[in-house]
Amino acid sequence: MALNCGHSTIKYLLFIFNLLCSLCGIALIVIGAVSLVKLEELREISDEYNIVAPSILLIVFGSIVFVISFFGCCGAIRESYCMTSTYSFFLILLVIAQIVIAVLVFVFVGDVTIAIKKGFEGVFQNRDNPVNADLINSIQQNLQCCGKNSFLDYGVSFPQSCCSSGGTAPLCVPFARGCLGRLSEFLDSAGNIVAWVSLGVAAVELVGLISACCLANAIRNQQRRSGY
Repeated sequence: MALNCGHSTIKYLLFIFNLLCSLCGIALIVIGAVSLVKLEELREISDEYNIVAPSILLIVFGSIVFVISFFGCCGAIRESYCMTSTYSFFLILLVIAQIVIAVLVFVFVGDVTIAIKKGFEGVFQNRDNPVNADLINSIQQNLQCCGKNSFLDYGVSFPQSCCSSGGTAPLCVPFARGCLGRLSEFLDSAGNIVAWVSLGVAAVELVGLISACCLANAIRNQQRRSGY
């Protein structure tokens, strides 16, 4: 079944677009996995919010995008109305879901940050507990911070995880920033990355959705003219 020149162009553009979409799906998986690793230890600070949920959803949606993109490639090359229409339907659902995720992240990132900071204060107050001490040390090393507001929160003796350079605590140079401020910056940055990447991929998928709908309509019209 031959399409006219304009629709053939859409077909091959849709094929190329789906290759790009598959790369976007891989990007979502990578970003979700990286943020999941970085946020995993913060989940122990507060159970008020499931802080890793957006990261897990990114991984799930990235996997779905990758599979659906392959489906779209097959539908475009084979000029299959059924496959192209099915691809369009699932793409609509993905676009809506990713927009919802981005909005939820923008809305709740402030509340999550407050809950995590509050939880860290509680953990810091009970830092004599070995489990809490290990968690604090991990956060201080990863975020390059010391204490709640500064190393002075420890008094005259701060732990080795506060050292910003070589040396042994408390004779080394400690990190200047407190962990409450660094936690706030980290969560804001992570939230913005997750939300904007989700919106960016949704925008790309929207272009593909329009192209897929045009191609599906062209295939159906051609089938009617050909008597299929």
